[in-house]
Amino acid sequence: MSSLKFLALASLVTTVAVAAETAKPAAPNADTMKRGQAVYSRTCIACHQPTGAGLPPVFPPLAGSEWVAMDASVAVRNIVQGMVGPVTVKGATYNGMMPPVGGVTDKDIADVITYVRNSFGNSGAEVTEAEVKAIKAKYADRKTPWTAEELKKDGAAAK
Repeated sequence: MSSLKFLALASLVTTVAVAAETAKPAAPNADTMKRGQAVYSRTCIACHQPTGAGLPPVFPPLAGSEWVAMDASVAVRNIVQGMVGPVTVKGATYNGMMPPVGGVTDKDIADVITYVRNSFGNSGAEVTEAEVKAIKAKYADRKTPWTAEELKKDGAAAK
């Protein structure tokens, strides 16, 4: 291999490695994680458990869940309006009801989603209070719980 080809290949490998590294979400702020853990402990832990493993076959896991990796709007809408009916998580089907979560602020919602997205083996972008406000405003007219199919329609893209 000529030195010119080698240098071109080395440059390409370096560029790909740098691009992959910059595509990873930044680690969330430690204070955000601490606040998120507190919200999780008072509002989510009974069903989803301290490990995020849930309680099969009733409450689905958050640990390693493909739902956690979806667009932030999925989690926000699930928290604000709830979710009903069958949902498949990690290949298992759960058919229950997640009621809307009351007594949480927009900041609480942002913090707990960020916490879950970065705990239990998950890795995801931080969610801001402004994002939560915008998502809530977009779906403000919604008065009933979502179904899995409705949430998936515009939530498949990870953010």
